[in-house]
Amino acid sequence: MSNRLTLLSRAITLRCPHCGHRGLFRHWFAMRDNCPTCGLSLTISNSVGANLLNLVTAEFLLMIALAAVLTLSWPNPPWSLLQYGAPLLMLLAPLLLYPLSKVVFVAFDLSLHPDARPDIRVHGVGDSPS
Repeated sequence: MSNRLTLLSRAITLRCPHCGHRGLFRHWFAMRDNCPTCGLSLTISNSVGANLLNLVTAEFLLMIALAAVLTLSWPNPPWSLLQYGAPLLMLLAPLLLYPLSKVVFVAFDLSLHPDARPDIRVHGVGDSPS
């Protein structure tokens, strides 16, 4: 369990979940193919899962924000704020969460391995399969 927390904490700080070093992104929307330090492949089966994680997280944040605004301002909620703020949040949240969702999904992928090490057939580094 501790190893999974390490993977997640590294990912949340946008560091390589495997080795903990930075430099995984060329810029905000461009992730490198491999970690520059340990060589972990960051692209294998990463796109669909990371994008789904990003979308679900953005929608979850929207629901929390809507519930908070409605609860705190009831019985006179600011409908104009909600009318313009909700779509704005749905545009900005996925853009802001993009790098985080990519690295967190890599950490999730690594945590699925029993010993939380990358598999050479999948990630290109690690122990050779026996």
